[in-house]
Amino acid sequence: MKKLLIMRHAKSDWEHNLPDIERPLNKRGKKAAAKMGEELLKRNIAPDIILSSPANRARTTAELVIEAIGYEKELLIVKDFYFGYTDSILDKVKTIEKVNSTVLIIGHNPIWEDLLMGLSKDNQYVTMPTAALACLSFDIDDWSGIELKSGKQEWLITPKTI
Repeated sequence: MKKLLIMRHAKSDWEHNLPDIERPLNKRGKKAAAKMGEELLKRNIAPDIILSSPANRARTTAELVIEAIGYEKELLIVKDFYFGYTDSILDKVKTIEKVNSTVLIIGHNPIWEDLLMGLSKDNQYVTMPTAALACLSFDIDDWSGIELKSGKQEWLITPKTI
């Protein structure tokens, strides 16, 4: 059994005239990212590996979650999580080592919603506002076996729903 946690980056700050990839989180975003990390602790969920988009807002979201949960491994940055497509993201997930049972990936909409709906066998429309976090479970032993429509959506939470 494998669990994939899909998290959209927290609320970013649009007040600065920066390139999109460099946009930081705003105050609300920082608070929400930490809150989602605390929720993982409450749910007794400890990712074995965390992967993030290289965008500043996604990396900062990951760092705040990492701080909240006490994760001590390296944050892995995945270029395809910034401008990738469902297929390229799925290809990256398929390369994750078998020993990692719970994986947290952090990135952007609309691709994260597409990924969540594509992996879930529920055929349910979902929206992922900023800092939303979803959990999918897969009845597989190795990440290379992950396929579209093969996951069970366990839950989808947002900072406002917890």
